[in-house]
Amino acid sequence: MNMFLFVLFVVLIIFSQNASAHLKWFVDSEQLIQSDIQYSLSSVEVIISILLCLICILFAFFLNRKITFCVKFSMTSKEKILRVFLILIGFFLLSASYSETILAAHYMVTNPLLLILQYAQAIVGLMLIFNLLTTYAAFALIGIYILLGTQFGMLEVLDYLNILGVALFLVFNNSKDEQMDFAVPVIRVLTGAALVVLAFSEKLLNPNFGLNFLAANDWNFMKTFGMTNYSNELFILSAGFVELLIGILFILGLITRINTIVLLSFMVTSNIVFFYQNSASNAWVELAGHLPVIAIALILLSSGAGQKWRLN
Repeated sequence: MNMFLFVLFVVLIIFSQNASAHLKWFVDSEQLIQSDIQYSLSSVEVIISILLCLICILFAFFLNRKITFCVKFSMTSKEKILRVFLILIGFFLLSASYSETILAAHYMVTNPLLLILQYAQAIVGLMLIFNLLTTYAAFALIGIYILLGTQFGMLEVLDYLNILGVALFLVFNNSKDEQMDFAVPVIRVLTGAALVVLAFSEKLLNPNFGLNFLAANDWNFMKTFGMTNYSNELFILSAGFVELLIGILFILGLITRINTIVLLSFMVTSNIVFFYQNSASNAWVELAGHLPVIAIALILLSSGAGQKWRLN
């Protein structure tokens, strides 16, 4: 069984390299070069991608039944994990405020309400860093998320459901009795949902985001392996289905720790590629934007799907 686990991990790591950076951070939607490329459910590439996803999900179900992780942490260790979690989220919010953005690099401060949200975001960040009234900070973060949706569209901010998951995690984690049991599952499910939304919004339904990104950044490494017919369109399709698969596995609570490591691996890869291509500014934007994912990963690596262990 350990060999099965190793093989799955390697396969997912390889597939994860098809995933690209957060495209909306680096592609100006107002200057997006449009093309007629649309993926069809009847195309061979899409059908094969769907079948591979289904096979991976079924295999994940199998592994989830056969493999059991028993992770025990002392109260001190739990408190340290939670403190690092709060600090990472806090620095993410402060970084966004310093950059005059709200929650993401493409949500720029352009009106008085967004300016208020910018300062509120910074205050919430400081509250989390210094572990002050974290429940109130969490409710304030929910308010910032909702108000951001009124400015850019609620469907648009679905890309950042993981931020809502962070806030609800803190609310449930600071509550009493049975409500605490929802803390880890809610952050896991909403993180998965955010990845599913991103897979469709930036790649599968809007491949132009990916194609414009690849036009400016030569990330289609498949051609360097001699696969000259591996087009940018196919590369974006692959990236979208990988992101979709990771999101679905989070939502279903399958092999959560392995899935988290895979997610972290492609995040690290994208940062390394930016630095390798002498795009340090993009690399720092990517790193700052991914601080919530790193924070969430600490929770999920510690708790798995969340049924057997919780922070308190």
